[in-house]
Amino acid sequence: MRGPGVRYVPTDWYDDGALLAELDQAWLVAQEVPPEFVAAGKAVWIPVDLDGELAELIYDSQREPAQVRTDTAALRALTFASPTQTIELEVAESRLLGQLVPPARTQIEVQGRDGSITCATSDELGFFTIPRVPDGPFRLRYRTAAGVDVVTGWIAI
Repeated sequence: MRGPGVRYVPTDWYDDGALLAELDQAWLVAQEVPPEFVAAGKAVWIPVDLDGELAELIYDSQREPAQVRTDTAALRALTFASPTQTIELEVAESRLLGQLVPPARTQIEVQGRDGSITCATSDELGFFTIPRVPDGPFRLRYRTAAGVDVVTGWIAI
């Protein structure tokens, strides 16, 4: 049985130089990083954002143990927290409902991993609605009235 890049070497092969050349070639092929590994690594790399205050995921209702065996929650609740801000999210059907704590009227960006950006605006109580749950990983970003740039960690629903 031969794997990719492996060639049959006859048992009567006595040329050490040719054998070493084949071994060198096999070693080089074995050291190559598959392109899908490179793509996966790039997908999870997050550049350092020195201007942003990271709001980390501190609660996810999907990770909580079920209280009743037969019932499943219709909503998924997520809470992100930074040193000065909290973002509460609920996934309701195909949209996201959220609230900023402390409350603030601001524009909230929904940034997709693919570079797409959609916006929502919170009201004076900090409530906002994102009409469509993003496909794939996304994060939220907004700026407070005090000028603090807040960004959540990446999440996929």
